[in-house]
Amino acid sequence: MTDLTQSNVVRLREHGFWDYTTPAAGGMEKFQQADYASLLDDMAGAGMNSLLVCVKWFTTGYRSRLPFLDQAAGNPVIDSDNELLHWVIAQAAARGIKVWLSAVVSYYACGPYGGTPESVMTDLGGVPLPEKVGLYDADTPMFQDRAVAIFEELAELFPGIAGLLVELEFSGNETPHRIPLYNAWAAQTGAPPFEKLGHPLYARNYDTPPWRDYTTHRRLEVCQAIERAARAKGFRGEMAMICETGGSDYSICQEVNLKVFHDRLPDWTALTYEYDKYVRRYGMMEVCLAAPKALGLRTYYLPRGVMTWGGSWPLPISLQESWRMDVEDIHRFRPEGVWWFGCGTVSAGFHVDSARLKQSGFADGAAARRALLDAVKTLKTGD
Repeated sequence: MTDLTQSNVVRLREHGFWDYTTPAAGGMEKFQQADYASLLDDMAGAGMNSLLVCVKWFTTGYRSRLPFLDQAAGNPVIDSDNELLHWVIAQAAARGIKVWLSAVVSYYACGPYGGTPESVMTDLGGVPLPEKVGLYDADTPMFQDRAVAIFEELAELFPGIAGLLVELEFSGNETPHRIPLYNAWAAQTGAPPFEKLGHPLYARNYDTPPWRDYTTHRRLEVCQAIERAARAKGFRGEMAMICETGGSDYSICQEVNLKVFHDRLPDWTALTYEYDKYVRRYGMMEVCLAAPKALGLRTYYLPRGVMTWGGSWPLPISLQESWRMDVEDIHRFRPEGVWWFGCGTVSAGFHVDSARLKQSGFADGAAARRALLDAVKTLKTGD
């Protein structure tokens, strides 16, 4: 295979890191000012111009007034009453780096959120969660109103941000209370009734286009409501949504009907991801990059960065090899933007484990980050 990393430079609209301030994730959850300053200096030195901070995942990593969000003590952003994150946004701007914020609106700590979740988790791959966490689908009562409230609050609290990204992970699953809602939608659109679709119906892993169309419709209604609320609070930045991908032994799937997404939210960015370069590499590049770009979507890509998550350890390939392959694919498929998942941790969590980084030959998270920055130096920003 031609080594595309040695060919022409790729110019990206945005290039940087994606990481979490949320408990149990690892990543930036224990970062203090010095850690953020080191990250931002490294990014600026490498010519990066974009940082996405996920402040709501399974758990919450910012100080919120919303009663249904968990607020774990010991989280530096929460303990500082968000002043640490305000400082990061200002310091990033001083270095020419824009900051996005994202929130996952399908997972919540069960205690504060209430209601009946589809499923409940107490740990992630052996990493304990601070509280029981539930998965809620987009037709759960209160789902849309609470998703809107989160992004409305982020727009109010952090007026200097460049973008907001919405994630509705696994909100497309089949649950009994959704069946009459699907059938009402099907009667209006001419889609087949639920009873003719077959089982099981998961928008990500099985080819059931009518169900995927319905769950896309519902998630886009949520996104449209989020955008209206954020704009009403004065937010003028960009909007994006994760378009979840998946695969099994016999299929490669995209959970979102990308054409409908582009038709209904033409100004939004689609973010796709792929972390396991050692399986189904080009099939995944089709659903992650080639397909959304062909439909006219502005497409950002989220590859494995300083991230040790995986079902088995050690991974079949090294982090360095994974980075090299992703740089090749970025050269080949040309997304408009790239965020590397994982910027180098100072703690351990589900997404990244300090011990695993040392087993991979890195002294610490910062050393791994700098190795990544060296590996991606043919990716540039600007004209």
